[in-house]
Amino acid sequence: MRYEILTAVFYRHTFFTGPGYDGIKARATASAAQNLLRHGLIFKPLRDGFMLLYGAQQAGNQRSRDVVLKENFTLEFDLFLTDHLFYNYTQVNVPDITSTVFFFSNDAQSAEGVLHRAGYVSTQDLRAVNTLQEQFFTKPFGRIALQIDEKLQSSYQIRFSARASRWCYFLMSEGLQALSRPAVISTNGNGYFGVPQLVTLPDKGEVPVFISQIPVPLGNANKTVFQLVDYSTAGDDKYKVIISALPAPETGRISNAAAAFYESGFEYAEIFLY
Repeated sequence: MRYEILTAVFYRHTFFTGPGYDGIKARATASAAQNLLRHGLIFKPLRDGFMLLYGAQQAGNQRSRDVVLKENFTLEFDLFLTDHLFYNYTQVNVPDITSTVFFFSNDAQSAEGVLHRAGYVSTQDLRAVNTLQEQFFTKPFGRIALQIDEKLQSSYQIRFSARASRWCYFLMSEGLQALSRPAVISTNGNGYFGVPQLVTLPDKGEVPVFISQIPVPLGNANKTVFQLVDYSTAGDDKYKVIISALPAPETGRISNAAAAFYESGFEYAEIFLY
């Protein structure tokens, strides 16, 4: 039996620079498994998604993709999250993880080339888990409903965007606090940071902190590299590099040391330099 590709679904995440995101696994529902068998299809898992294959021969006759699409049926797949840090670096705030699932489909409301409402997955794609007919032993992360008809595209993506936050660099050591005119600059010329502000920390007194003026996207290979430098005298454009590549925030770390300076509506990520 020869098989051809009917369609494919791929997972993508802007936090990662690699070809695909492998933190999600898909599994055909019981009804989908029956439909796959009935229509001569194979579900083939991939590292970053899955493919649906159709038998190109049936009862000794050639069978085309167009013939399959005219059969007009729906396949549903449950998605399970295998990445325990997913919510730490993903730009989506789920109000109640326990009672909701992401629902993805290729219906008319989905954006071009993806299985969700906008260019990236958002809260618009959430659905109450009790709207699904099945009773789950383990609640899935999401559900895909693929309508197999003549509008079916050759491939789709499910895209997640990286969390963006305002980064805060605290100068903790005496050496860093003794710098005459410290500044945080970007190696690509973006002026994210202004002058430092002083925040009072327990057992430390006043500590200078640089807070980015706009949110910076997270990434496992940072697209933006920041440096800590020291300008020797006022009006002098020359500086000495103190730290050539400042660390990015830790995705699993939670702190709120400079809350007095934080504006509502933004997320903040704190990095302490020694």
